[in-house]
Amino acid sequence: MSGFGYNVLGFGANASGGGAVLPSDDQFNLVSFLSHFDGSNDGVNSVFDDGSNSNHTITNNGNVTQGSFGPFARPDGEWSVDFDGSDYLDASDGVTFGTGAFTIEFFVYLNANTQQYFFDARPDGVNTRYPVIYMLSNRTLVYYANSSSRITSSTSEKLSEYTWHHIALCRSGTSTKLFLDGTQVGSTYSDSTNYSDSGRMRIGANKNESNNLDGYMSNVRVVNSALYTSNFTPPTAALTAITDTKLLMCQSNRFVDNSADGLTITPESDPTVTTFVPFLSSAVYDPAVNGASAYLSATTDYLSAANSSEFFMEDDAYTIEFWIFDGPASGQTQYIFDNYKTGLTGGMTMYLTSAGKIHMRFSGNTGGYKDTITSNGAFTTSQWSHIAVVRTYVSSNTTMVIYVNGVAKATETFNGITAQSNTSEALTIGDEYQGYICDFRMVKGTAVYTGNFTPPTAPLTAITNTKLLLNMADGQAIDSTAQNNITLGGNANTSTDQAKFGNTSLHLDGTTDYAEIVNVQGFGTGDFTIEGFYRFASFTSQGDVFDFRTALNSALPLLYLNSSGELIYYLSGAVRIQAGSGNELSTNTWYHIALCRGSGSTKLFVDGTQVGSTYSDSTTYLIAPIVRIGARSYGSTPDQNIDGFVDDFRISRMARYTSNFTAPTAAFPDKGQ
Repeated sequence: MSGFGYNVLGFGANASGGGAVLPSDDQFNLVSFLSHFDGSNDGVNSVFDDGSNSNHTITNNGNVTQGSFGPFARPDGEWSVDFDGSDYLDASDGVTFGTGAFTIEFFVYLNANTQQYFFDARPDGVNTRYPVIYMLSNRTLVYYANSSSRITSSTSEKLSEYTWHHIALCRSGTSTKLFLDGTQVGSTYSDSTNYSDSGRMRIGANKNESNNLDGYMSNVRVVNSALYTSNFTPPTAALTAITDTKLLMCQSNRFVDNSADGLTITPESDPTVTTFVPFLSSAVYDPAVNGASAYLSATTDYLSAANSSEFFMEDDAYTIEFWIFDGPASGQTQYIFDNYKTGLTGGMTMYLTSAGKIHMRFSGNTGGYKDTITSNGAFTTSQWSHIAVVRTYVSSNTTMVIYVNGVAKATETFNGITAQSNTSEALTIGDEYQGYICDFRMVKGTAVYTGNFTPPTAPLTAITNTKLLLNMADGQAIDSTAQNNITLGGNANTSTDQAKFGNTSLHLDGTTDYAEIVNVQGFGTGDFTIEGFYRFASFTSQGDVFDFRTALNSALPLLYLNSSGELIYYLSGAVRIQAGSGNELSTNTWYHIALCRGSGSTKLFVDGTQVGSTYSDSTTYLIAPIVRIGARSYGSTPDQNIDGFVDDFRISRMARYTSNFTAPTAAFPDKGQ
């Protein structure tokens, strides 16, 4: 078991469907990237298929890439929120505990050991009564109430960085106890306070919007009953809305309260929904079940389908829907779909503004148009949002509704309108949009939603009257943790020419090829392992095995090969580890290569044997905006390319190897239990 204040390295096996036994990794919840590159021969991530019966040809303009991060990447409950030290979440109402029993619990993962607040129910300007849970800079845990610290853990009962912890505060009768990973810390507080409704609960900061959390929180639950009165085994699965639950958040693909009260959750700054969670997955990622998405990284990336009468909505009902994650940066307007003809004659367009407004325009083919516009804040960035525009049509009376996450945000009725949407323009999707989009579906002739509804909980299908369906699930090189989409640059592809495991591997031809992922969370000062299997066809003056850097001398990992086949670890403008004479690699040979930091010592291993010297490493590794496998990660030209094949590349937030070991002889596991 792993995750609750301790980590155990190991592999197990458990039965899967049909009696098959699949390997598992009891540290899979600390894996932030894993790809087996198990696609079809010559497979890429940039070819898109229309899943409707119409089978429209989809053209990739730029380098739109598809992969496993999507709104169904993990089951509901198995999500978390990433706080970067400057943001927080507010629940719209406090909870009235009165003099009764209560439980406040959550999972937290720390990136820093500064004083940080986890839960604060105090209103602005008020310092009395309401419960507060926070951590001091020495990583001891504190329960604060009634203008004073009531429970403080001892210095031997501290939280650890880079580890998932379960924290619970529980009052039963007049006894309040604080638990860390199921064990009571500090002394019991005798408490008969009448806790009234504070009007707000803040997650990830204090009432003054300071001492913000730098880390992750998952499954925050507030219950009006005492769940834990003595030491217990921490939960190993997602929390549920049991009886008396008043708040249940930080566990879904969007900012939502899953309790029956359904409180409004408001993000401040940019907390981000993520699939990095304390729970071990029991199922392998499957695009048919978990869906997928397309990632658009630049304003020149978009998809298009040729002009078609099936996209002329005319005098008929229709539904256009999709999911998005992220959206306009400050000051930008970004288009989700568009076949709007220049001169306001025919077509439709929908765009988003930086204020969170959604603007839908429908134009007649003889001029004139009608707009349906939400107010600001209709959608929120850094979460998955389901957006649907639905038009009903009865005898020239048109009603247009824009729904966000199943709730109507704008409604317009156009009586007596005979406008058509005929246009000679191609349909574009994601033009000038930066972020993720998935399950884009156009249904002509049906108003799929006629009132507020529960957003889809599985990938969309081609229902009756579907004219276009892009599930974005045709990627051939995917991340099995479902946290990232992989961009294949140049001519990089999955190939049957060579494979360490399975039938294919990533082929890089040594010129412009690479694989890329974005926004990989930093390791801080914690442990990490970056590893993969490589087979080199030739050596150049420098070939980057992997590169996390943002600039030449940045404090992020670079591992490269020189022309002699010697591995070199470069960090902060200097060589830190060099394999040394006699440890040169040979061409046309598979090697397991691993860079590992454990307890401040970074080591480089080839086939399980350490090469070069140990580097005493106290570097703080921050977030890597771009990570490239096989090429340089910064600058306009992805040069310093390697020539060869890569299989089973994995990034873990833990030290898997601290001394010589037997190199793995099978593909890395895709699940945790």
